[in-house]
Amino acid sequence: MFSCTKNFNIKTTYGIQRIVFISAIITIVVFLISFEIFISLVSNRFTDKNFLLFLFSLLAIYPVHKIIHLLAFIGDTRSLVIQKITRKSWPPLLNIRVNHPVSKLHFTIALLLPFTLITAAAVTAAVMMPQYGHYLLFIGSVNAGISFIDFIYLKYIIKTPRGTFIEERRYGLELLIKCNG
Repeated sequence: MFSCTKNFNIKTTYGIQRIVFISAIITIVVFLISFEIFISLVSNRFTDKNFLLFLFSLLAIYPVHKIIHLLAFIGDTRSLVIQKITRKSWPPLLNIRVNHPVSKLHFTIALLLPFTLITAAAVTAAVMMPQYGHYLLFIGSVNAGISFIDFIYLKYIIKTPRGTFIEERRYGLELLIKCNG
C-alpha cells in the first residue's frame, strides 16, 4: 500500500506555452554553444548532402526519444498502458506509461536514458563524420530541448526521500511512500 505525498502536473504548473518556449530556447542555445565548440576543434568543411535524411531524422527524434524512455521498462512490457491523447487520426499522439508505482532510481534512469543516449550518439557521429556535424549537433540540440520536460520531472523526483515510488497518471506524476500495514 502506498501513501501519496505529492501530485505534480507539469501542464498546470508551467503551462504548455512556457514549456514549448523554454524547450525552443534550450534547443537554440545548446546548438549555438555546441556548434561553436565543434568548429573550434574540427577544421572541416560542412556539406548539405543528405538533407532529406536530416529532415527525416528531425521528424523521428521525438518518437525515438519516447521509445528510449521505454527501454528502462523492457522487462515489464505487460504493465505499459498506451493511450491515444488526440482526437485526430494523424499524427497519433500517444501517452505511454507504466500502470504501477516505480522506484525512484528506476524512474530516474528512464528519464535520463534518452538524453544520454541520443546526445552521446549525436556527438560521437559528429566527431566521426565532421562534414555532417551541423546536422548531427542540431539533432542532439533538439533532443536536449525535448528533454527539458524530463529534467523538470527529475528536479521534483531528486528532492524526494529515499524509498519514494513514482506513479504516472494521465494528468501527471504522483510521488508515493510505501506504508507499513
